[in-house]
Amino acid sequence: MNETIKVLKGHTSKRKFTEQAVAPEMVQAIVECAQMASTSSHFQAYSIIEVQDPAKREVLKECSGGQKWTVTAPLVLLFCADLHRNETYFDGIDKDVLTNTECYTVAVIDAALAAQNAFVAAESMGLGGVIVGGIRNDVQKLIDTFQLPQRVAPLFALCLGYPAEEPGRKPRLPKDVVHKIDTYTEEHDDEKIAAYNAEVKDYYIERTGGKIDATWSQHCGNLMMAKTRDEVGVILREHGFLKR
Repeated sequence: MNETIKVLKGHTSKRKFTEQAVAPEMVQAIVECAQMASTSSHFQAYSIIEVQDPAKREVLKECSGGQKWTVTAPLVLLFCADLHRNETYFDGIDKDVLTNTECYTVAVIDAALAAQNAFVAAESMGLGGVIVGGIRNDVQKLIDTFQLPQRVAPLFALCLGYPAEEPGRKPRLPKDVVHKIDTYTEEHDDEKIAAYNAEVKDYYIERTGGKIDATWSQHCGNLMMAKTRDEVGVILREHGFLKR
């Protein structure tokens, strides 16, 4: 197993950090690696905002429901879907095309791929971190705080630093449930998910000291219904996305 595979298979989210700063050359390398991620048609439809201002960090914390690592992490990068740059600099385009669902999807995928590259690069240098999607609890506040122009949408924050914890790895779905060949078959998925639910329940009980006593199906179902964020689509359409 090579070092890249070890880094990828050893991933866990880290939310507690030492006070050691991330050196500027490391930040530069992380962003450069992010920029080398695959990008649809070379559009590069994303932007990365390094959040240094403590007041803006507090906004991230507030929007994410109190996730304090948005303040305590030495390095916080805000990833945004960005079609504004494409609108401004692409020659000969019908700008209405940027309002369609496909263009938004391209921008989200571009940003996600860039973030994953950044995360893996950071972990390869001994850093750890966590991706915070909870900031989308208040998309409009983020748009206002970071002065995001039309067709730039905040997606998630990547919080990075030197880990002050080593949490256990959270069990993933059985490989055969995720990895299909040729068709989307669900054969034997029920029993595999049942076994996985039991495994995840044991994991939560052990990690939380019994504060969480739920299966994967129960826990994720509750989380999904607790934060539907129906207003996000409304705000994005007002901001130049997803109009058709």
